[in-house]
Amino acid sequence: MKTIIATVLFALLLSAASVSFAEYRYDSETLDDQDVVVDLLMARPLGIVGSAAGIILQGFGLLFSVPGENFGETGDVLVEAPLNYTFNRPVGVFDNRE
Repeated sequence: MKTIIATVLFALLLSAASVSFAEYRYDSETLDDQDVVVDLLMARPLGIVGSAAGIILQGFGLLFSVPGENFGETGDVLVEAPLNYTFNRPVGVFDNRE
């Protein structure tokens, strides 16, 4: 049981870390080599973990969001946002205001 709790907490920690990368961006118009490397080695894998954790949390959250009729909003936050951050963003671009 301790292993399961530790794994879930670790996944949540990683998913929170993936959100912090969303605000990281230089003001230059050209891609920086460091941005691409950080994106490919850290942000994308953490985004995948965050997406998986969001899908799992959405499954548990359905118990509360369906009766409250806000499952669409929780799905946007827990599933759609991490998936868009991971798979629909250009490589090396961390700014979500395009």
